[in-house]
Amino acid sequence: MESFVCVSINYKRCGEEIRGEFTPEEHLRAEFIAQRAEHSPVILCTCCRTELYMTGSSDLAVSILAQLGGVTEGYVRRYAMIFDGEGAVRHLFRVASGIDSAIVGEDEVLGQLKNAYAFSAERIALCDRVNIIFQSAVAAAKRIKTRTAISRTSVSHATLAAKLAAHSAPEPEVLLIGASGSTGKTLLKNLLSYRNVRVIATMRSHSGMAILPKSSSLTIVPYDERYDFIPQCDCVISATTSPHTVISADRLTAPIKPQLFIDLAIPRDIDPAAGELPGITLRGVDYFRELAADNSQLKQDSVEQAKQMISEDIDELKKTLLMHDIQPFLRDSGVLSGMTAEELFYRLRSGLDSGSFSAVAEVVRGLGGK
Repeated sequence: MESFVCVSINYKRCGEEIRGEFTPEEHLRAEFIAQRAEHSPVILCTCCRTELYMTGSSDLAVSILAQLGGVTEGYVRRYAMIFDGEGAVRHLFRVASGIDSAIVGEDEVLGQLKNAYAFSAERIALCDRVNIIFQSAVAAAKRIKTRTAISRTSVSHATLAAKLAAHSAPEPEVLLIGASGSTGKTLLKNLLSYRNVRVIATMRSHSGMAILPKSSSLTIVPYDERYDFIPQCDCVISATTSPHTVISADRLTAPIKPQLFIDLAIPRDIDPAAGELPGITLRGVDYFRELAADNSQLKQDSVEQAKQMISEDIDELKKTLLMHDIQPFLRDSGVLSGMTAEELFYRLRSGLDSGSFSAVAEVVRGLGGK
């Protein structure tokens, strides 16, 4: 685990604007990963964090993330949380399980982490160590979500945003920009679960319509016509992966009725100046972290249980990595060839301290019961 590191730009250390500086477009991430293939990089980008996981030193990881963000190393160190060795592994497990999320127990981050891992694995040959660590983190997260209450009554930015939109008016009309993305799909599903909500969703092409649910409460309109539908809506939600704003304040006018704008994108989709127009209330990603504070408090018992489970899983991971490292030596050296079990036992007795040897003895005694 010693060479495994993580540099994290997340909601704990900086706000939406700073996080937005470290959210490169997909093609840039792909090029970057290919250029740094020898370090097996995995880049996780969500609305709450951008994290670089890789093999190497933490100093090198900081330098690489600075290059990705187009900033200085000092700038990265000012805002980043840096983990190495077992600390980096533990952080990854906590992120995967949702206990490090702004909204504790949210489910979306596990899917985002799996996608980030697959994104790298499809483009470069990740080293065995990184593969084992990420696969173990995913397995641990699934075990935690199954055996604890941390994900029951699941809450996420998307579910909270949908609830807020559904209560923005007695029978709200909601414009959803970015319905085909992962967050957009969750938003749309949650919005349509409210019987009083009518949704207008934008699509860039007709080919994407097949992935959207069928509902009498849903209308699909071209993305380029989004401004035409804003005046009639009670709520506008945007959750695209665009590197630029998709709603500009200078193309908006003060509404004839109160409007709620919700921006779930990092970098921001909606020009912050829109929130200064009379009659418009603008809410961003970090607003929902505060909204979920009570929910997070209720889940603290599950968080403590999850931390204990993570410690157990990391202990198992250490043994898996040790076995992976020693197997080639055992296979190639033939050091155990012809050695009896009793001879091996005496060798272990000579090489281990009393506590470690006692643990080996207990395992051997246990074999007699099988």
